[in-house]
Amino acid sequence: MHPPERVAEVLGLVAAGWNNLQISRATGIPYSTVRRWRCGELPSSARPREGAGGWHGRSPPCPICQEGSLDEAAYAYLLGLYLGDGHIVRQPRTTVLCIVQDARCPDLIRLAARTLERVRGGRTRAGAVPKTGCVEVCAWWKHWPCLFPQHGPGRKHERAIVLRDWQRALVRRYPRQLLRGLLHSDGCRTVNRVQRRRYAYPRYFFRNRSEDILRIFEETCDAVGIRHRRSRPDTVAVSRRDDVATLDRFVGPKS
Repeated sequence: MHPPERVAEVLGLVAAGWNNLQISRATGIPYSTVRRWRCGELPSSARPREGAGGWHGRSPPCPICQEGSLDEAAYAYLLGLYLGDGHIVRQPRTTVLCIVQDARCPDLIRLAARTLERVRGGRTRAGAVPKTGCVEVCAWWKHWPCLFPQHGPGRKHERAIVLRDWQRALVRRYPRQLLRGLLHSDGCRTVNRVQRRRYAYPRYFFRNRSEDILRIFEETCDAVGIRHRRSRPDTVAVSRRDDVATLDRFVGPKS
């Protein structure tokens, strides 16, 4: 029997406009089961209790508004992914946190899914749905807005993105995880080839349209002791050999 959280996950995707095949592939729920749930044929375990006003079943307590625990290292990495290329969608009964990753990077897709599950408390699986050139990795939980108070209407570069005091304290403890998440979403590692001098050297770039997010990246680089510069108004470059080597030790390739 499917737990109510899994049914809520499927119904959230239905509300988001996904078709039955996409939902089946993302969640592992059989196509025929998804079709029945879409038509309202829900298992008894997932039907709202009379007078309860919602889904029953256990969900991990929120570490912000309740007394739940938080995997801080995983959260710091997920915060970087969210700031780089993530968004939250509100559904009637829950919210969905979606992280977009390049379809050519299966390792990062799997890592994003595992991280969502760790921060979520291991109570549900993350789903992944292929899009054009990318994959959207999603997890369902009504407390995502508590963990990511930067969520709001409009695009991130069109509104202020400011970390809360508890987020800043956490980032001070796990700055490398935040940088790793930022670079795994909106960053890249390239090799610059100088033809006349006949040598090549690697560089990292982080690009984002939000000045606030660029500043968060720069401040976190400063905390780790990594030198950087603006190569363009929307791009931060790390080019010095020892700084690139430092990033290589904990960021790794995008694959």
